Amino acid sequence: IAPSSSPSSSSSPSSPSSPSTTIETCRGSLEGYPVSGSSVLGKYSQAAIAVENIDCSRIGRQILERNGTAVDAIIAAAICNGVMNAHSMGIGGGCVMVIYSKYD
Repeated sequence: IAPSSSPSSSSSPSSPSSPSTTIETCRGSLEGYPVSGSSVLGKYSQAAIAVENIDCSRIGRQILERNGTAVDAIIAAAICNGVMNAHSMGIGGGCVMVIYSKYD
């Protein structure tokens, strides 16, 4: 479980990076942008967390590994993100969650 990556300001879709660092299976707005991390295109059967800071992603993962819920994990990751990236978090900040329960 790793945070999503933003395209770097020096890259543009018209000048893609080498195939080893480019999203190959995604089309559209991300095509041609370099990607850092090895799990960006991972397929997750249980859960995934995407936040700006890798340490915050790890905190969310630890909550899930300790049998916390998806909501517990995102709250922990969001609190961490508020500390680590105070410039982009605060009152009025946002959060997007997609939660599926096969039992509901």
